[in-house]
Amino acid sequence: MKRKHILVVDDERDMLDTLGFILQAANYKVTSAENGQQALEKICESLENHSPIDLLITDIQMPRLTGLQLMEELNRLKIKLPIFVITGYADRALLIELMRTGYTDYLDKPFRSKEFVKRVNTLFERTKTSHSGLIDK
Repeated sequence: MKRKHILVVDDERDMLDTLGFILQAANYKVTSAENGQQALEKICESLENHSPIDLLITDIQMPRLTGLQLMEELNRLKIKLPIFVITGYADRALLIELMRTGYTDYLDKPFRSKEFVKRVNTLFERTKTSHSGLIDK
């Protein structure tokens, strides 16, 4: 069975490395990006190479293109992709904005690695049972 491919986006190098390590240990293929612009390029490249990303895990506060701007750009380009938001800045306004754009899966930093992997596994289970992926718009 093909390993699921996850793109992790975070401007904090330590967080990027840690998430990559945790996900690889859970048998996922991991690609990383340090900001939303780099992530968008990698997503488009993966589509061109016919090796699409199965899940995007993104931080919100990043330079060049924030997580929310990245999600808006994916919507604009009509690229449907399950998205899991991790953030150290979860507040009511952010949660409302996430719901407005159709994304409701998020996890506050800091979090435990077991909880993180469990949430990722659950997202993939939900994706399997939905013909259109995680996000129904």
